[in-house]
Amino acid sequence: MTQKYNAACSICGQRYHVCNACQGIKTQKPWRTVTDTAACYQIYMTLHGYANGAIRKEKARKMLHECVFPNTFQPHIRALIDEIMHPDGNA
Repeated sequence: MTQKYNAACSICGQRYHVCNACQGIKTQKPWRTVTDTAACYQIYMTLHGYANGAIRKEKARKMLHECVFPNTFQPHIRALIDEIMHPDGNA
């Protein structure tokens, strides 16, 4: 049985399949509804915390240093990572 790609990773843009059970959960969303891998989800959670002001830039930078980065990023994700990783504003 072939499964259609019905989602795109919020971090890298890679297309992937999300099962109906994951899509139907209303309480705490499983990471598969947002990203294609657990590694991308770790990046997602770091950027989400930084963008919402829950994590300061220095902490976000340390957290991103511990992440495994995919080969590509969505353009807006790359811009936010550059903002965090380059404290002087020079990417």
